[in-house]
Amino acid sequence: MVQTSSIKKEKDNVLVSLIREGNKKAFNVIYERYHKQLYFIALSYFKDPGMREDVVQETFIKLWTFRDNLKEELSLKSFLITCLRNRSLNVIRNNKTKRKHLQLLQCVDSKRNDVEDKVLLGEYQQILEKGVCQLSPAKQHIFRLRMQGMNNIEISEDLSLSINTIKFQYSQGSKFMRRYLHDNAGIL
Repeated sequence: MVQTSSIKKEKDNVLVSLIREGNKKAFNVIYERYHKQLYFIALSYFKDPGMREDVVQETFIKLWTFRDNLKEELSLKSFLITCLRNRSLNVIRNNKTKRKHLQLLQCVDSKRNDVEDKVLLGEYQQILEKGVCQLSPAKQHIFRLRMQGMNNIEISEDLSLSINTIKFQYSQGSKFMRRYLHDNAGIL
């Protein structure tokens, strides 16, 4: 069995040969030798330290997983850097895809909400119209003018009625409408 201290001095091709045999000590030496370099390379891909660390760890996992396929003449450093680069680009691509998917879902959800809001608004308008139709003709007319944005003074002048009559009629119509909307649309 090879000692850890002697393994640390071995060249990459010997370490590759050892990890092909499942030597975990050789793997640890490779990890210690290249971990920091890979982490600094990952800096160019990710701002988040956690993402950098994840990509570096996944690179070493790939090394261990595919150890049976490694060739002794392989440039270990090049292999690790290539694995890191490919994994980083995949993560970036997948994150962009996830963001686009989320944006699409938000857009669809927003449009669905717009449609639901329009349907709901239409239902409320129908209920409101039914309630207004139950008012007396005078209250209906005043109520509709108020809904169009006219104030009491403008309505008073337009209908040639006293402002107190307009206020009273509108107040009575509003009380009825509040009760009607509460009972028929759940609006307080």
